[in-house]
Amino acid sequence: MGLVVSVMRDGDGYDCTNNGFSKTFNNVLVTNVDGPVEGHDMPRARLVPGNLPGTVKLVSEAVATSGQHTMFGGNFAYTSDSRWNRAVEEIAGSRQSGAVPIHDRIEA
Repeated sequence: MGLVVSVMRDGDGYDCTNNGFSKTFNNVLVTNVDGPVEGHDMPRARLVPGNLPGTVKLVSEAVATSGQHTMFGGNFAYTSDSRWNRAVEEIAGSRQSGAVPIHDRIEA
């Protein structure tokens, strides 16, 4: 089970994801945040510690377990669900609210 979050993109349609999952999907299922959703045809991702202390990022579930290097592709994930804010706070170590960067850009 997980929580569905929305993908927030640049209003001009500019994309730097290098064909990352957030380029084409409007919603992502975050599998390590408690929520009521399971299944569904959308990418699965995990909320993980960010590159800097006290930050978080969202990466695909496959990448989270593979150890591949990811980069920020310009899109963000957000939901107003309080479970999201609690999960972000737990990982970051401090209270935060707002959008989380999606790291779905991978260069071979």
